[in-house]
Amino acid sequence: MGIYRKYDVRVFDKFIEKFAQKYVEQRSAFSQVSIDDLIKAAESLGTGFDMSQIKTVLDKNAVYEDSIREKDQIPLPFRDIYRSDMGELLTTYYFEEKVGEEERYIIPTKNISARERYDMPGRGVDSIGYRMDKDGKVTLLLAEAKVSSEKNNPPSVVDKTDDSIYKTQKYYHDNLQTVEQRLCEYIKRLEGDDLRIILSVILTIESGNTAHINVTYGCGLIRDYTCVDDTKDFGKMKSCESEFMPGEVHFTIFSFTEATIDSTIDQFYHKVKELANGK
Repeated sequence: MGIYRKYDVRVFDKFIEKFAQKYVEQRSAFSQVSIDDLIKAAESLGTGFDMSQIKTVLDKNAVYEDSIREKDQIPLPFRDIYRSDMGELLTTYYFEEKVGEEERYIIPTKNISARERYDMPGRGVDSIGYRMDKDGKVTLLLAEAKVSSEKNNPPSVVDKTDDSIYKTQKYYHDNLQTVEQRLCEYIKRLEGDDLRIILSVILTIESGNTAHINVTYGCGLIRDYTCVDDTKDFGKMKSCESEFMPGEVHFTIFSFTEATIDSTIDQFYHKVKELANGK
């Protein structure tokens, strides 16, 4: 049985501050290595530089300056880095921290930290994670995040566009070889237990013994409170839930209150810039 939830997300100053801070931290992060450890390692080489300044430099250069927003305009959704990243940020946070303890996933590294292109929204699986279940199996999380203020219910990003949540997750369900390929790239950023566990998932898929792992098709959808409809917005992910068996669908709608998606993303962008520049 799938999990379908709607959370009202109150957009206010503390919310913007919290997620802007998370964003800057993730954009500045090194995979599996803390910045303090990197500074110590660099100082031990006797470079002659004050390496404590590197964190400031990294934060400043982690932020993409959006020329469209700088003109007080709204970018097209498919080019909007900050809209895409807010969806991924909220979805990742939800699966790591907001679900019940037995439902939570470890998401070792974030796609926001390892963007292929500095000036474009991220590509590939939005969040990859895992948890160890009581039966000894590993549950793999493949999460997709979308943002839409479209008035239709469900919005087209749920099950109509080529890169919709439904079509993307259905492709992963039907093409485990692609999932295996994605994981083989993902492990290059892992170490320790995270690496060991994801390696075991890869080998399980390769062997065809998929009964030894579980898969959760995670979905996060940001909606404006003015257009959200939690009886319709889950779309085919709910009405065609059986297509994802033996995996499980876990779909959460984040309904913004107090402010629209566009105004929220605009506030988020300006707070990220402020924090990254130490203002």
